[in-house]
Amino acid sequence: MNKENFEPLIIAFCCQYCSYSAADLAGSMRLQYPPNVRIIRTPCTGRLEVNFFMRAFEKGADGILVAGCLEGGCHFIEGNLLARERVKYTRAFLSESGIEPERIRMIN
Repeated sequence: MNKENFEPLIIAFCCQYCSYSAADLAGSMRLQYPPNVRIIRTPCTGRLEVNFFMRAFEKGADGILVAGCLEGGCHFIEGNLLARERVKYTRAFLSESGIEPERIRMIN
């Protein structure tokens, strides 16, 4: 594939209370996001396990974005803190495996 035409497949795991609501509102406002971004609504980012991230990479994802509630604002109290630790673990695992750890990122 030509590098100029490369469109990475990004999987965005979004908390249903914060980031998914924002994405839904953007859709209601007819704002667009790139077609290579696939949004997956989750009840809470704290429900995400490392194997979910690895499965997404196995199925062809080039990058993963985990979007949760702001720190201190999680509807499930500490879900976003759990997710942050799991993303951190996944980044270390990817690095040890020779894969760029930058391919997964969490935002709050």
